[in-house]
Amino acid sequence: MSLLKIAERTTDFSERIIDLTECVSEAEVRPQDIGNILLDAGRLSRQDLYRIVALQAKENILFGEAAVELGILNDEDVRWALASQYSYPSSNTDDLRYSRDLLVLHEPFGTRVESFRSIRSALIFSGVGKLISSIGVVSPGEGEGKTFVAANLAVIFAQLGSRTLLVDLNFRSPRVHTLFQLKNNCGASSLIIKRAFAEDAIKKTSLSSLDILPSGPKPPNPLELLSWRETAQLFENMKDSYEVIVFDTPAFGKSTDGMVISGFCDATLLVALKGVTKNAAFGQVKKQLEGAGAKILGSVVNEIDERR
Repeated sequence: MSLLKIAERTTDFSERIIDLTECVSEAEVRPQDIGNILLDAGRLSRQDLYRIVALQAKENILFGEAAVELGILNDEDVRWALASQYSYPSSNTDDLRYSRDLLVLHEPFGTRVESFRSIRSALIFSGVGKLISSIGVVSPGEGEGKTFVAANLAVIFAQLGSRTLLVDLNFRSPRVHTLFQLKNNCGASSLIIKRAFAEDAIKKTSLSSLDILPSGPKPPNPLELLSWRETAQLFENMKDSYEVIVFDTPAFGKSTDGMVISGFCDATLLVALKGVTKNAAFGQVKKQLEGAGAKILGSVVNEIDERR
């Protein structure tokens, strides 16, 4: 029975439900039940909790279904509680700052997020988090989903508890800071030219395991900045603090920035937009990366067109 259908139904038994709460004991609400999670978070009163449990027992339905049917909670409240119950970080419903493009945060149990879990599993089997610490996400052109894939991958690794850093090295068209609603006045470019300390440039998120390093002020010479030996060393040193570092990169076909970035990444992940990315362009990127000795973990076909 779906939550949506239940939410649309009308109830004519609310008075009887209140009477049934007298039969609900404290023992019937276990500490890790989502009811107690919501109660501790201040989203339920104890009387509401007992009403929900009474209906749950009466109709033999799930706690969340009963709560939505009574109009006490909505679907997002239930999803948040489920995520908390299984120690699965999700977006707090009180914090709507983050972009809806962060599917892994906003739709933790959605079918589309299963694809990212599958990618994460494949990357772990390839050694990410152990032998491989840093991943460059590249694609031939703009708007093909590099940032979308990089950001969601960073979130989903953080959800496993891996200390994760998402770095925006697309100095030409940075976008990571907009997804997380961060200021971009200090970031990677500031660190590279030593105009800021790491604690000032790296931003915390609502996920304890995920940090963000935005691109920072746009430099006039992005390629030269990325090519400095100190830049590669800077990110090599960050491996001491993070298990997984995900780099968002500029469009590979627009500059050689992506090639330089792949040089100080342990491996790269290629992204193509279904129905848009040309086979020839994709093949050329792969050929160039292989020619430069880059380790290619695989490719991701993105079916969400960001250009719409």
